[in-house]
Amino acid sequence: MAKIPKERKKELIRVKLSEIFTREANDPRFAGVTLTSIKLSPDGASGTVFFSVFASKYQISEVEAALNRSAGFFSSKLGQTLKTRNTPRLNFVYDKGFDHTDKIERLLKENLPHTQSDLPAEEKEEDSTDSEE
Repeated sequence: MAKIPKERKKELIRVKLSEIFTREANDPRFAGVTLTSIKLSPDGASGTVFFSVFASKYQISEVEAALNRSAGFFSSKLGQTLKTRNTPRLNFVYDKGFDHTDKIERLLKENLPHTQSDLPAEEKEEDSTDSEE
């Protein structure tokens, strides 16, 4: 296989792993797992797979442990689909970015008005008179 730019290789790994999850992973703990990004070592020998979990009845730590126990399976299947000389050794890490985003959004909703209907009546009147001038 020709040399692939690193960013493209990371995206290809993410897409292929997602397909493997969909078609071949039978563990119920993997339901609701979404792969968010891949970080490869400079030599490509190891990769960190960041994931998020939506609507799962399992604890995140339990899902993460199961993914890491199955990392060899995923790496093997990935090697079969990529057909590259070296397949990265995978390590799965929960992506806390979504939790952080949700927390910020919730705090903003609690503390800031977002729409015209959220504004107090006197501010609505001021806004409508300003636009008429």
